[in-house]
Amino acid sequence: MPMHDNHSSMRNLRDAFAGALLGIGMMLLLRRYPGIFHDAILYMGQGLMQRWPETFGKDLFFAHGSQASYTIMPWLLGKGFSIAPPPIAMMAGAFCSMLLFAGSAWFALRAILPERQRYWAWLGALCLPSIYGVVHIFSYNEPFLTSRPLAESFCLLCVGWLARKRWLAAAACLSLAALFHPLQAIAATATLWAWAVLQDRRWLHALWLILPVVALALAGVAPLDGLLLRADAGWFKELTYSRQVFVTLWSINDFKNLGLDVFVLLTVWRSLKGVFGLWGLASLIGGLLGLLATLFLVDYLHLVLPIGLQLWRALWLTHFFSLAAIGCLLFHHSRAKDPVAVLLLTLTALLAWGETDWGWLLLAAMYIGWSLAPLDSRARLEKLLTWIFGLAVLLLFYNHASNEIHWFKETNYRFDLYPIDRRLLVFPAISLGLPLLAVVLWERCAPHLKNLLILFGLLPAIIATLALWDARDSTQITMEGKAFSPGIFGVSIPEDAQIYWEPESLVGTWLVLHRASYFSPGQLAGQMFNRDTAEDGLQRENRLMPVMRESLACQDDKLTPVQRAACHISARSLRQACSREGGRPPDYIVLSYPQQQPSAGKWVIIDPVTKSPAVTFRLYRCDDILNHKLAAVATPPSI
Repeated sequence: MPMHDNHSSMRNLRDAFAGALLGIGMMLLLRRYPGIFHDAILYMGQGLMQRWPETFGKDLFFAHGSQASYTIMPWLLGKGFSIAPPPIAMMAGAFCSMLLFAGSAWFALRAILPERQRYWAWLGALCLPSIYGVVHIFSYNEPFLTSRPLAESFCLLCVGWLARKRWLAAAACLSLAALFHPLQAIAATATLWAWAVLQDRRWLHALWLILPVVALALAGVAPLDGLLLRADAGWFKELTYSRQVFVTLWSINDFKNLGLDVFVLLTVWRSLKGVFGLWGLASLIGGLLGLLATLFLVDYLHLVLPIGLQLWRALWLTHFFSLAAIGCLLFHHSRAKDPVAVLLLTLTALLAWGETDWGWLLLAAMYIGWSLAPLDSRARLEKLLTWIFGLAVLLLFYNHASNEIHWFKETNYRFDLYPIDRRLLVFPAISLGLPLLAVVLWERCAPHLKNLLILFGLLPAIIATLALWDARDSTQITMEGKAFSPGIFGVSIPEDAQIYWEPESLVGTWLVLHRASYFSPGQLAGQMFNRDTAEDGLQRENRLMPVMRESLACQDDKLTPVQRAACHISARSLRQACSREGGRPPDYIVLSYPQQQPSAGKWVIIDPVTKSPAVTFRLYRCDDILNHKLAAVATPPSI
């Protein structure tokens, strides 16, 4: 091999290594590990159920069946928990999941974008807000362990193989995605089918598959029979508490996010065209098909199977391509030396993701108008508009930073309680602007300095990022560190006991005490898959509703420290929770409020900074609550 080819190969390897460090490092800085959180709690519970079915079999989440039977993840977690404690297994799994997603995203984008443009798209997909659907609930590439990002990674591998025309490899990856999370895989199939139709209209014949599906539904073959069954009024009412299931219950922020995706993908399809533009259009068609199918089959017809399928999830791939498309557009405008277009696109996205309603549409119209304006007009206005729009971005960041510093101050400037560095970094113009600035500087850097930048810049930054990635607060760390400690309260709790923990903490019940949970709103996540879960959950929720309301009142920020210290749950509410009428009550209740009823034990979590109690949990037996006679006490604050 000629010497210059060796040098070129080494330079390409160095650039690839630096690019991977930059992208993955920024992703980890922005998506830090919150602990066993959100749906990761439910997946942990499914893994515990695999290992200890005798303990968790009567838990509300599992008693009537759950969605765990549709994914291989609980089995894998059960095996993993036999090797390492759940907190370690969940953290390691989340880290590997994020790395897999980053690699899969690169594999897909590498196949459908030119060399330099693909890197900007990759940074956009990793660094910009990944929220989709009901934006306060769902995002792709979650920083905690669930089966969703694993399925998403295999779907992206499928996209990459399809773009390379490797059909068997693509089918294998889609099958793996379905093994981990069939809902995410089915949702992605809408985009894959739309792409196939755009390639060859004969793929429309796939719609004939609807006929045998309907025939099986008419024959009563499960679960396809749910395609013709309507949820009854009682079940449907309970399901409406899961807002993401029904498009008509989405908020304006959810539709703003979708509107931006539509705008960006149509813009890329119109202006950049090519293979990526076609994939962007396919993802838009697939996402809208899923949304419209949900609107008709779920919101209007109330059909059981579509309720469980949640076809609106097709928007995850729509949003992925939208964020990648923003990176492509920024690359295009920067290479064209068009700062006005860069700033207009930035402002459009910032307003769409911000607190305004539909003001971003005006910026979107200006962005389109600027691209259509005569060149001489653009030349005269470019400098003025650059200053105006640049100042607008700075003002938005100033407002964002002021709010974040205010909340940082409320925690007495404690980084462990409020990671201010991350809160400032998540501002989209910063989260993507910083790595793009680094790319531009790298391209202009002298070759002999790049090795020094890697050695003394990128590598130390990655080490610091890894140190910061674990963003669990002290209470979360303490609770996860006490995994499988049923004697933490100083008493023996029977293995068949059911425990209600208020404020809600499935981590406390499942992980720390290693016992079944009597009720938690999180356990109702499976009610869309099983009517019995909804009915049983409603009965338990009604029993505990007074306790939950009074607990919520005790958490009101308007309470003074004295009021907060004296806040408690009323005797009437506790007696209703423990009453033996109307079904089995919980055996124990855990509260973070001092009660006049005698506690069976307590667990004090110490703040590592102040060395004072951060929270004190008290364990109460329902039998003791029913047998205890209280003196007259003040009524807790109402809400």
